[in-house]
Amino acid sequence: MKKIFSSLIFLSLFFTIACNYESNDDWQVEGLAPIYSIDSDWQNTEVLGPQTIQQLGKFYYKDQHIFVNDLNKGIHIVDNSNPENPVFIKFIKVAGSKDISIKNNYLYTDNVTDLLVFDISDFNNITMVNRVPDIYPPSSQNFPEFSSNVYFECVDEAQGLVIGWETQLLTNPQCYR
Repeated sequence: MKKIFSSLIFLSLFFTIACNYESNDDWQVEGLAPIYSIDSDWQNTEVLGPQTIQQLGKFYYKDQHIFVNDLNKGIHIVDNSNPENPVFIKFIKVAGSKDISIKNNYLYTDNVTDLLVFDISDFNNITMVNRVPDIYPPSSQNFPEFSSNVYFECVDEAQGLVIGWETQLLTNPQCYR
């Protein structure tokens, strides 16, 4: 009993000292920093030729095509008619895109706070046919998607709308998830 009591006193002293420790030293850790947009540039979409995947997201398969979400960047379209030689054919640039869905010949994706609908019936003429504004709250962008056990730079809404996240060396980050 005496040994348990001594251990409890030691632990309480240890945690008291540890919790009150203040360091004036900066510390750095690799983490995620928000990418801000201060204007409406994030609403611009563009259909481009094949691009390199930066950060792999969700996949969707339809009619021998694979649609690959590149987190916060857009959607790659891959012709998979020959699975031994898949061919990247298009990239739809959509800032803040994290999710995709397809019904019939329409591709649905998020664009920061908006929902976009693209007609994909002709890959040579992909067009946006609808935008539903403000369907997602801006606060849904305040945390890195698909990340856990990571330090990140806290969002400062005065700097603009968060349209994505990038890996950086952070100094004294205050947020962790």
